[in-house]
Amino acid sequence: MINRAKTSPEPESVNLKTQHTLSVCFYSEFEPICYGNGKGFEPDLLRAIAKKWGLDIKFYPQKDYEGVWLLPSQKSSPCDVAIGGITSEQYRIEQGAVFSVSTAHFSQSLLVRKDDYDTGRICSMRSFKDSNMKIGVVGNTTGESYAHALAQDNGVSLSVFAAFETESELLPALKDKKIDAIARGEIGNNYQASLDKSLFTIVTKDFGEAFCIAVDPSNKALLVNLNKTIGEITHNGKIGYTQWQKNHNIFMEQVKGR
Repeated sequence: MINRAKTSPEPESVNLKTQHTLSVCFYSEFEPICYGNGKGFEPDLLRAIAKKWGLDIKFYPQKDYEGVWLLPSQKSSPCDVAIGGITSEQYRIEQGAVFSVSTAHFSQSLLVRKDDYDTGRICSMRSFKDSNMKIGVVGNTTGESYAHALAQDNGVSLSVFAAFETESELLPALKDKKIDAIARGEIGNNYQASLDKSLFTIVTKDFGEAFCIAVDPSNKALLVNLNKTIGEITHNGKIGYTQWQKNHNIFMEQVKGR
């Protein structure tokens, strides 16, 4: 439990669904952004925010990505906020979701087997034109939609795509040669490539995407204070994913005044 006597007071007018606790729904299959029972870049940032506010924090893992950004708006949901590598897409806003300022920017990419790259079998999106190769995506994600756009720009049929329900299914499918590439954000692909030298990231393209935190739309005070505290802890974006990669305690160190 957090020792509230040693932390800053909870922001005024922030009514949380559980008293003295910041409740977080999160997509649990996106390593290293958020995974397990509350590990990763986004959970570490929210832990630091909760610490600064003198709150406990509780994580509610979600296996399904689709609609996780809407959970804070549901009365039946225990969550004040939601995370999971979520981007502030217009259709999500039209669904009723409200988002914080960005916490990390990223590009889209393809993760391939390095042997395929070294032999010239897969060097670009155009390598998939008129081929029997497959690109794995998680359905209804920006990784899927931007990969479709990139394929169409290169004259590649959308039939090359194989949709999976979760992130955790993609890597085994690539290693088992059921698919030949994974289309998603470069953070996830680069992380997997760093763990396995038989994998390689290619076709990196910036579509201007950034991760955000979904917030209960009825809790405007929470959104205002969340944005303010993100700015304080990250020094207005100067401390982000790259710095966290090198030091997973960096956000908590900002709260402790190091």
